[in-house]
Amino acid sequence: MNLLNTTTDLINRKVLRRDKDRWNYQYNLGRWDGLGDIHELARFSVIVGYAQHLKPNGKILEIGAGEGYLQQRFDKSKYELYYSTDVSDIAIANAKKYEDEKTKYLIADMNTYIPDQKFDVIIINEAIYYGISVDKVLTRFNPYLEEGGIFIVSINGDERNAEWHKMMENSSFSKIDGTTVNTTRNTFYITVLKKK
Repeated sequence: MNLLNTTTDLINRKVLRRDKDRWNYQYNLGRWDGLGDIHELARFSVIVGYAQHLKPNGKILEIGAGEGYLQQRFDKSKYELYYSTDVSDIAIANAKKYEDEKTKYLIADMNTYIPDQKFDVIIINEAIYYGISVDKVLTRFNPYLEEGGIFIVSINGDERNAEWHKMMENSSFSKIDGTTVNTTRNTFYITVLKKK
């Protein structure tokens, strides 16, 4: 990488805080490779369990999918369609190998993405923080849920996310269920909510 490209990359990531550039940089360094190991299995298993139990053979949209580690935990015979989206074109390029007739990976920013259809389940797995607020993100995607559809939202238990936990607790969307998942690395709060 020449000096101009290196400087531009640094400014985009550190000064302008451009999410796409920051995420691409981190995926290039392999900083998110750990999402595929056993330390994430409990969280992913709970999310998969909720989706497949509450909406068997449903159409699923995942926001903030990264390289597709969550989608890889699903039994493909138990969903009709799975769209995985992420702002990082590098993460999506790495995940494209998992595409098939029922599974699609799309480069998309959650704040501007407009789905081309409705889904039974919308999963926002550790990505809600990139919106304005919990209710604003859910309201934005609510029209893309089928009648009776559900949101599954995972929020990291880190104290830096206290405001996000408070927003989830006070959400105007009705909660169906929720659980806490403790792993050796982190604690995660997973909440299932109804479409309005």
